[in-house]
Parts: sequence; C-alpha cells; structure tokens
Amino acid sequence: MSPVDALAFLCLVAMVPLLVLSGHGFLGGGRGWFLGGFLAFLAVGLWGQWMAEASLRRLELPLRLVVQLMMFATVALYAAAGGLLVVGVIWALVTSAAYVAKARQET
Repeated sequence: MSPVDALAFLCLVAMVPLLVLSGHGFLGGGRGWFLGGFLAFLAVGLWGQWMAEASLRRLELPLRLVVQLMMFATVALYAAAGGLLVVGVIWALVTSAAYVAKARQET
C-alpha cells in the first residue's frame, strides 16, 4: 500500500464520523445522531456500490473520480451546514487531493 493509498483510506474512514457529527449539528439530540448515522450509512452504501475496489459495479475512471469529488463536496457542504465548516473544507481538500493522486497512479 502506497502512502497515497493510505491517506485516501484514512480520509475515507474519517468521512463516517464527519457525517455523524454533521447530522448531529443539524438537529441535536437523538434525532441528530440518527440523521448523522443515516447520512454515514448512505455514503458508505454508495461508496461500496460504485467506488469500492471489490465492487462488481465499480465505475471506470474518469467518471469514478468525478463522482468521488462530487461526494466529497457534498460531505463538506453537510459538514458546513452542521457547524463544521473549517473541518469539512479541510477534509474535502485533503481527500480530493488524495483521490486525484490515486487516480493518476491508476492510469
């Protein structure tokens, strides 16, 4: 596993708690935790369906990279709306850079 692959994986793992905390920032209380968990579950499901290396329906480059970047921007918008603007923007920039570098390695 290359350093770029490791960074991309860590960024992907960080997406889950970021979405959970973003959902909690929207609503607060139990409903916020539920919303955050739902957002994280949805993101993991979409990733597993179209972007995971083991997926049978994995999108081909460059479409996969475009969808990934759109997903990262959407997560950053959720984070900003949930009160995590700085964290969301930094996460999106680092994650996007990692996945662009990873896509360049694959081609």
